[in-house]
Amino acid sequence: MRRKQRSESMHAFFNKFIIPNSSLIQFVKQYDNCLASREQREREFDAADFHTVILCVTKLAIEVQFQHVYTHEKFREVQTQFKEKVNYITRSMHFTLGFTTYKVIEQVSNFTFNKFFIMYDVVSREVKCQCLLFESRGILCCHSISVLSFE
Repeated sequence: MRRKQRSESMHAFFNKFIIPNSSLIQFVKQYDNCLASREQREREFDAADFHTVILCVTKLAIEVQFQHVYTHEKFREVQTQFKEKVNYITRSMHFTLGFTTYKVIEQVSNFTFNKFFIMYDVVSREVKCQCLLFESRGILCCHSISVLSFE
């Protein structure tokens, strides 16, 4: 999230609990109520995640691993990436010093292609994609999943 989005998100969250002319004591009490509400909601989500299972959309073992590690909300985001992976072609470009560079290509139209370059560390088995989805949202992108499937 950009700084402004994060700020707007927090304002929207706190505006449910705090009014503009609150005294300091009222503010602290409402802030505690706010945190308690958020914790309760997280406990409810955790309970729902514990008692239900979202089915996998592929037969890849890596998706099953994500199913066990992520919350339902994050797993649904990852599943979207697994579905999109089908549209990509993965090619190994070169290997140097324990790193393999891959090019992942998506055909957008007859003559238009999107290309993404992914570095794969053979030793640690880590991927780094130029789209930076993992760094920004905490989930692997379809390009990285494509490379991991290739490996």
